[in-house]
Amino acid sequence: MESEARTLELVFPEHANPGGNAFGGFVLGLMDKVGSYAAIRRARKRCVTVRVGEVVFEVPIRVGDLLEVIARVVRVGRTSITVEVEVYRENLTEPKMLATRGNLTYVAVDEQGKPTPVDQ
Repeated sequence: MESEARTLELVFPEHANPGGNAFGGFVLGLMDKVGSYAAIRRARKRCVTVRVGEVVFEVPIRVGDLLEVIARVVRVGRTSITVEVEVYRENLTEPKMLATRGNLTYVAVDEQGKPTPVDQ
């Protein structure tokens, strides 16, 4: 079953503080979005975020950087799915490097929004 998702995103001035560094919330939003895609692909059901684990910002992300967000399912429980998300940055002057990483947990839900088994 497919259990990975990825996307590219360019950092614009509206995603950053006056010093040109991307807002942490912007990066977390990308991680949650792409993480949910991986969870949904694995569960084949709607999934909701229930936990954002430790997130580490390794290097600054700046306006103009191109981000590659990669999410991989690392654990499947009865109703939950844990996804590891990595954000790589690249620009014209530096090599591509890991900028941010973290783990998020999602729960598969039914039409009423109640937890439902992933593999059913």
